[in-house]
Amino acid sequence: MASPLKCYSSSWPTCSLLPGCIAVDLQKNINPIISASGPYKGCMSKGNVVGGWVDLNNACILFEKTPKRIGVSITESHRSGCTDDPEEGVKEAGFFTRNETPHVEFGGGFPHRQYVISALSFCGREGCVELGRRWHCFVVKIGLGSDEFVCTSLIDMYAKCGEVDSAVRVYDKMTSLDAATCNCLISAYARNGFFVQAFQVFMQIGNMGTRPNHYTYSTMLAVCGTISAIQEGKQLHAHVVKMQYLSETAVGNALLTLYSKCGMMEEAEIVFESLRQRNIISWTASINGFYQHGDFKKALKQFSMMRESGIEPNEFTFSIVLASCGCVKDFIDGRLGEMDEADKQFKQMGRAASNVSWNALIAGYVLNEKIEKAMEAFCRMVKEDVACNEFTYSNIFKACSSFPSLATTLENAVQVFTQISDADVVSWNSIIKAYSQNGDPWKAIFLLRKMIEEGNKPTSSTFLTVLSACSHSGLVQEGQEFFKSMVQDYSIQPEETHCSCMVDILGRAGQLENALDFIKKLTMKPTASIWRPLLAACRYNSNLQMAEYVAEKILDLEPNDATVYVTLSNMYAEVGRWADAENQRRLMEQKEISKEPGCSWIEVNNKMYKFFSHDKAHPEMPKVYEKLKQLVRQIQDIGYSPPTTTVLHPESRQPKEQLILYHSEKLAVCFGLLSLPPGKPIRVSKNLRVCLDCHSTMKYISRITDRYIVLKDNYRFHHFKQGCCSCGDYW
Repeated sequence: MASPLKCYSSSWPTCSLLPGCIAVDLQKNINPIISASGPYKGCMSKGNVVGGWVDLNNACILFEKTPKRIGVSITESHRSGCTDDPEEGVKEAGFFTRNETPHVEFGGGFPHRQYVISALSFCGREGCVELGRRWHCFVVKIGLGSDEFVCTSLIDMYAKCGEVDSAVRVYDKMTSLDAATCNCLISAYARNGFFVQAFQVFMQIGNMGTRPNHYTYSTMLAVCGTISAIQEGKQLHAHVVKMQYLSETAVGNALLTLYSKCGMMEEAEIVFESLRQRNIISWTASINGFYQHGDFKKALKQFSMMRESGIEPNEFTFSIVLASCGCVKDFIDGRLGEMDEADKQFKQMGRAASNVSWNALIAGYVLNEKIEKAMEAFCRMVKEDVACNEFTYSNIFKACSSFPSLATTLENAVQVFTQISDADVVSWNSIIKAYSQNGDPWKAIFLLRKMIEEGNKPTSSTFLTVLSACSHSGLVQEGQEFFKSMVQDYSIQPEETHCSCMVDILGRAGQLENALDFIKKLTMKPTASIWRPLLAACRYNSNLQMAEYVAEKILDLEPNDATVYVTLSNMYAEVGRWADAENQRRLMEQKEISKEPGCSWIEVNNKMYKFFSHDKAHPEMPKVYEKLKQLVRQIQDIGYSPPTTTVLHPESRQPKEQLILYHSEKLAVCFGLLSLPPGKPIRVSKNLRVCLDCHSTMKYISRITDRYIVLKDNYRFHHFKQGCCSCGDYW
């Protein structure tokens, strides 16, 4: 039976069939029909076929067979990918220069203006600047070099390729300038970071006999938002109102974005409410504004309103919503953030989810300490062949290193790391930090050296991580060497955090005089953050005289630092100076200074439970207190004794013991022992540094219960197992 396609004898009906042929894979059938057509009939059809070919090799072969490669064929070959290689593109552009004829008509060998513009658009989109230059030379030869539409396209092409100087040269040679051309140059400057020049062009528009249009204002408002030029933005806002462009959705969206980026959310909300038409850009800008300024619940509420209005979210909107879900942490209500909502929104994306959305979802899980969920999401991401990047790996390293008691151990992080073919600095820093925070400083140091050997230059963050590892492990000499290398070998100027780490390294090792000498020799003015680790070291080493000196330095900088008063009070109590100890507490009351309360939390059955010291809010607290008392009796039988000298309370021994008995981390661990199945690891997080007594208690509890306990404080991770801690009692 003859192919039904043979009934079409002219090129135009054949052309109309091409889209359908592409869809049902009939191009192999229609190709012979086109080849059998006459020269003129074949040109139009072949141009359409080239643009529709899925098999680019066949498309290029068909292009070579086209008798007259007019503009549409050249342009479609660009669009379809035959000329992705600039060298091939140059050859095709050169075809015109070798076949110059005086006929600049549709069939005479030269492309129409629209095809030149299309080709230039391709060059800009793909970044093919050399091919774009060839087209530029060509349009000059055929007399289109002064055409304002072509020139505007040239400016746009050069701007997208980062060739601003070339774009300006085209602009300067134009004899007729309109708002569209000026807008194009403004966009060119803005795209490449030349914001002052963008403003200069905007100011010149009035002198050119034309006036800015709504696109001009939306572009300039975007520039103001990028550089946080709020005063200039407000002036533009006034102009927009005067010119009656506020009804333009693009202008309204630009204003909304400007105010959101500058932190003026009240103004942003006013603009949003005034918009007559709200598209996906409007809603996304509003949601992003709330997200960027920490109002995550409002961002989620705005998203719900958007869905109710019938607007479907795009990829960027979903990413913001996922990130917002991850950032909402409401432990008081027993809800673990809004990750259930994040799951729901993510599933709606289906296969459309990109690595941005996956990263946001994983980051939300990690932030809310749902480590197993984070690893499950990562596995799904890999299974669905979504490209992982440095942000993915950074979150996974953080997840793996957070709670090695899971099946997702620190070794999992190493396995992920080894799969990265070309690890960047972010990935190296993440894996180094994982070992640093989990008590393996030598592995962290080894990885730093390996990182350098493989040609990666360590950053300020890299050295901070390694210095922290040295600080918590007593590696004084190594810490000093790395600090020196950072400055001398890598020209990295020490920041406040690096200096604080060095003071901590020396102070923890008992080298208080060396630490003080280090501070005095700093070229920068010592901050309270640099003095604090020395005060803590004075406490560990019972050097009250130096502690008083350091405390004075800190209070000169930050008079309301509660840590100073509490530390001095405890040190006075330890040496029996009860009046001085009470005086420190009295000063805190007079100045209305309060210490941040200790708080610990634990996840049980996908719910987060929060505990404060001496907590009585939870309905299970009677059982928790009874369990704690039982454990204390057991561990006292094997040698535990509470260090009561650390507590300010001179009346009697019993009240002192009770004060430290009910610290929040102890309550959380006991709740875990009561609520979790036997043998399951207990994972607790705390907002402050774990105290000496609680650290000792955890070691004993891990021994008598044979439980693996992971305690994450604001310094590091402590892994308690069989009566020992991963920190080696040095933290």
